[in-house]
Order: sequence, then structure tokens, then C-alpha cells
Amino acid sequence: MILQPSPTHNFRMLKACNLLRVGGFLGLLLSSTLTVESQAPNPSAPPPLGILVDVGGYRLHLYCLGEGSPTVMIVGGAFSFDWGLVQPEVAKFTRVCTFDPSGTAWSDPFEVATSGLSSRSTPVNESLPTCEDRVDEIHRLITKAPINGPYVLVGFSVGALWERLYTARYPDDIVGIVIVDHAFQGASNAAPIDSSSSRSSYGEYSPPVLISQAPIAIGFEDDSNFIKLPKRDQQLHTWALSRHPIRVDSEMVADCFSRIKSISRGHAYPLGSIDLAVISTPNESPGYVQLQADLLGLSRNSKHVIAWNSTHMVPIDEPDVIVGTINEVVERIRRLGNIPSLP
Repeated sequence: MILQPSPTHNFRMLKACNLLRVGGFLGLLLSSTLTVESQAPNPSAPPPLGILVDVGGYRLHLYCLGEGSPTVMIVGGAFSFDWGLVQPEVAKFTRVCTFDPSGTAWSDPFEVATSGLSSRSTPVNESLPTCEDRVDEIHRLITKAPINGPYVLVGFSVGALWERLYTARYPDDIVGIVIVDHAFQGASNAAPIDSSSSRSSYGEYSPPVLISQAPIAIGFEDDSNFIKLPKRDQQLHTWALSRHPIRVDSEMVADCFSRIKSISRGHAYPLGSIDLAVISTPNESPGYVQLQADLLGLSRNSKHVIAWNSTHMVPIDEPDVIVGTINEVVERIRRLGNIPSLP
């Protein structure tokens, strides 16, 4: 059953949810159930929006729009169609692609994908996708897909972790990065949020008590702005969820953070002078502001943008902020790198 609170209450509740963590990690897409049945091919599935790309033993769904260079590659944090308010607008000034990782939407089941993953050392029946698996998939897709570089990577939530690892390992042809509300792993001993002093642009709110100890999952469908997505994309989102897709768990996030720390330790500006834009929200969680400062320190050439009216779900709360930021990055790269714009 879906409750329909008033818009004001809904915004307050969603802002509160934006501050919640499960085991320290912001609770977006934290279900980790994996069953063969849930990922079985479905003959009644809607037709893919894009193409299925063979990436070496299995297929990933890739959806591209627009023309021009650099290519904007959205590498994670949501289904391909969840970018329905962003992708068509970016396509007006350059080529932009989204994809679905194995075990989600139209892409092949993870059991099929695992046989082709060169980085995997753990038996498939004993684990979910690792951070390495997802970074490897992005590399396979960019290598095999009929899309040309150079690339601007866009990562939302956990996708920002994947793009950081990818860029550190495969820097060739990556000319820009846009981070959209990076996954947040707060301190496990952080003090509870004081609801009496917690305020936001949506007004006063009272976070649920002890929610950080409860297994919750917050998705696009829980946000009041979900209805702004085109009806087709709303329906596809509901269909994809009905198949119980593989989702991110806190162990993967912790692993990603650990791997990033190991490759960036002791390095000032670990991503050099790459064009970097960091989009944040008015999240009041302890440690969140410091994370944004750390992200801006990844490159000598960084810019900070705040989506003041967003919960964590920036792609549907304030898609124009993402589109505008991508446009600025693309235009700077074109000016400095002599990459031709659209006629």
C-alpha cells in the first residue's frame, strides 16, 4: 500500500530520509536479495530502449541519445530510464548514454555475467557483484560499445564511487567527471540527529527515531517528484523493480571506499587537473560537508554546485541542475580541447 501524505509533509519526510543511513551508508538501493527466478529472462518484458551490447560473454543494455563530442556516459546509481528528465536535455548539446548493470532491467542476469568478469575470484553462488565487478563492467561496456570518446563520466550516489575508481584506473579518454550526490558513508558512532534543531529549505522535520538501525530502502519511486518522469519511464521503473534487481549493499560501498583510499593515499589531487564538478544537496548529516570538500580536492580543476531544493534524488528533484552542470563541463572541454560542437 502506498500512502499519499500532503506535499508539505512528503517533502519534509523525504528530506529526513535523505539524512538516513543503514550501517552508516545512505539508504538508497540497499536490498541485496539475489534469486535465479528474479533475474530469469522474461518474454513479456517491454522492448529495450536502446541496444544490448555483448561485452564478452554477456550483454548489457545501453541507451544513447544525441550527437556530438565529448560523449557523456552516465555510469551508475539508477536504472537507465531513471534519467528521463536529464538524458533528453543533455542530448540537445552532445551524445549521452545510460546503461543498466548486469542483473538489472534488460541486461543479462548476474550469473551469466560472472563467467566473463576477469576481476572475479569469488564463486558466483557465494556473493553479489563486487565493486571490482561493476568497474570492470563499465570498462567492458566503454571498450565494446559503438560509442566514441573522449568521455565525460557522470555518477550518481554509488555510481560516483564507480566512476572515481574507473577514472583512476583507466584515465585515457576521460576528460571530465560530474559527481551527483556521492554515496555517503557516515561515521558509525555519529551522534543522532537532533530533530528539534534540524531544519531545511522544506521547513522543520522530525526524523524517525532509531531509523539508522532499521533496514530501509529509499528509491526514486518514494520521491514526490517521481511523477515528473515521463509516464513511460515511470512504468519501466515499476517493471524493473518487479523483477527484484540486484541492488547495492553496504558491503560493496565499504569495499569501494576502501579501494579508493588505497589508490589515492598520499596523493594530492589524485585525479590531476581533470574537469570535475561536484553536485551536493543541503544534507545536514555529520561528515557530509567534509566529504564534499574531499571530493573537490580530487582535482586541481573542480567546481562545487549545490542543488538546494533536492533530496538525494537529484535526477528527478532538480534535473536542470545536473543538465546545466554537464553543459558547462562539456563547453569548457570543447573550448580547451578544440572538440567541435554540434553544427
